[in-house]
Amino acid sequence: MLFESATTNWLIIGLALSVLELIVPGTYLIWFGLAGLCMSVLMYFMPMALSTQIIWFAVFSAVFAVIGWYSYRYIFKKMQAPKEYQNLNDSAQQFVGRMVTIAEDVVDGQTKVKVGDTYWLAYSEKPLKKGDKAKVTAVKDSLILIVE
Repeated sequence: MLFESATTNWLIIGLALSVLELIVPGTYLIWFGLAGLCMSVLMYFMPMALSTQIIWFAVFSAVFAVIGWYSYRYIFKKMQAPKEYQNLNDSAQQFVGRMVTIAEDVVDGQTKVKVGDTYWLAYSEKPLKKGDKAKVTAVKDSLILIVE
């Protein structure tokens, strides 16, 4: 080992992994760093053989990895936008379910629909005529409205 004391070695390993968390992309090294720090504390109070140390480090790492997984899962669930705000920046998705006016006759499945004061390219399986009302059922590529 690097130093005579296993406590110091585990402390250095734990701190090195924790500092690497700041440099390496991702959020997983901090949990192994915490496991190394726990090993340092454990070794201070209860010296043991290297093979036993490695087993304990693996156990601590697994426990902290599971804690980290549940922590991030909880945090990311809390960060999700409410259902009514999920399409806030996707203007085409906001039209799904609304009634629109057909601006041109449907030719080869394509037409234009009037939504408010703008016209959108739309697809329709039905032979709709100019002035008909239709319901927006889906959006494709954030630009194309599919009307029924």
